[in-house]
Amino acid sequence: MTSRFSRVLFILLSSALVSACATMSPEECKLANWHDVGLRDGLEGKSISVLDARTKDCAEAKVPVDAKTYLSGRELGLKTFCRVENALPLGLNGGSYEGVCPPWVDQEFRWRFQIGHAVYEGRNEVSRLDGRIASAERRLSASKHDEEKRLREAKTDEDRKRIRREIDEQQHRLREELSDLDRQLRRARDELRNAEGAMYGVR
Repeated sequence: MTSRFSRVLFILLSSALVSACATMSPEECKLANWHDVGLRDGLEGKSISVLDARTKDCAEAKVPVDAKTYLSGRELGLKTFCRVENALPLGLNGGSYEGVCPPWVDQEFRWRFQIGHAVYEGRNEVSRLDGRIASAERRLSASKHDEEKRLREAKTDEDRKRIRREIDEQQHRLREELSDLDRQLRRARDELRNAEGAMYGVR
């Protein structure tokens, strides 16, 4: 059973089912197995406030929610979700932790989650900066081609001087941007290495 629940949790954490809000259609309310709904919400680590949202959705459809059965399923799901070994993957996958674990688990779970989430954010930041650097490099290359084209089309020496001055200023700004981005990238990589080092130290 433990293995089965772990596989279910992995699938749920990796899917788009995890969301900040819970919405149910009238048809879903009518067909709901409230134990399974609670189990799924527990496995996803959703806040108890989700029950209020589901109750409101189903009230509009004139369908009562079996809160007792829902809570029984949710409690079962949370027992799997709140295993401390799940906290690090949750953070690494960019999930969220809503403080749903019991006090004797929460501190350790939250610590491991934050370590994983720091690595997730660090990797995203490195990727974002790599993208910005690639974009700036493309603009710098395009600027050089633009200079050649505009100089060929220039009619007078004065026009050519003006074009060179404009292009020089543009390329200077791009090189400054690249230099700044490179500094940011080095800093982000250092922070990512530190975060990954902390992650590898988690037992």
